[in-house]
Amino acid sequence: MRWQRIALTICLLVVVAFGWLWVAQDRGISTDDLQAALPADFVADTDKGEILYRMGGCVNCHTMAASRDIPSGGKGLETAHGIFVPPNITPDPATGIGSWSDTDFVNAMRAGLSPDGRHYYPAFPYTSYATVSISDLLHLKAYLDNLPAVTNRTPSHQLSFPFNLRPALALWKPVAHRARPFEADPEKTDEWNRGAYIVNGLGHCGTCHTPRNLLFAESSSQKFAGARALKEGEKPAPRLAGIDRDEILNGLSEWAGAVSERSSMYLVTLAYSNHVPLTDHDAIATYLSSLPRK
Repeated sequence: MRWQRIALTICLLVVVAFGWLWVAQDRGISTDDLQAALPADFVADTDKGEILYRMGGCVNCHTMAASRDIPSGGKGLETAHGIFVPPNITPDPATGIGSWSDTDFVNAMRAGLSPDGRHYYPAFPYTSYATVSISDLLHLKAYLDNLPAVTNRTPSHQLSFPFNLRPALALWKPVAHRARPFEADPEKTDEWNRGAYIVNGLGHCGTCHTPRNLLFAESSSQKFAGARALKEGEKPAPRLAGIDRDEILNGLSEWAGAVSERSSMYLVTLAYSNHVPLTDHDAIATYLSSLPRK
């Protein structure tokens, strides 16, 4: 009965695999845990939230044109796997995120989970946003909640097989995503740690500038080494690790003219030039210039 033993072994392996996935699955944070993680006197600040909004590049994806500043849904991102459509994130309760609780928002940003438990595709870079502090996420949400509500139901993603199988993300996440908050390096300066927090968190620089492995996750051994373009028609993203401070600072300055207006990086330049404190520019340059050249 060799075939029966083989079948039984396969069944046991399947059960063990799904058991491990069930245990490893990130089900997000509870409302009680969210409250426990905040200072007793915490009050979300919309001014801080706007800076974080610009830092995170939300306007770059979630608006139809650079001239508009209301994130009611963006132009489809054409990739080799299909088209991802950035959704409406205004406080419209029907077609945006107006009905979301603070817990819903944190779980979306950190665990890639919708309020109804669906898995978000990592084209929404929650793999980076997972490192952002809960207080900063709630500052960001407070800003979004104060934007004009726009009713606009965006179309669904148009993805090829097997990427159109959204439930498969439940298998991908336990091996490719870990929702770990940022931990400062005690051997580094406050400025260096601030740069690391921005670059690896809301800045999500690795999304474009780090190569992907076979699981389409960012390669931890090649962080910021440069990568092929994620979007169709774009140029490859250059290396950021170990480049000169002035080159980084010029890349974050609209007035330096270092970034072409035809580049998707130009919107990042506008956001950082006009809204992000220069001390954060310095922190980013300190962090990236210190990294080993890949």
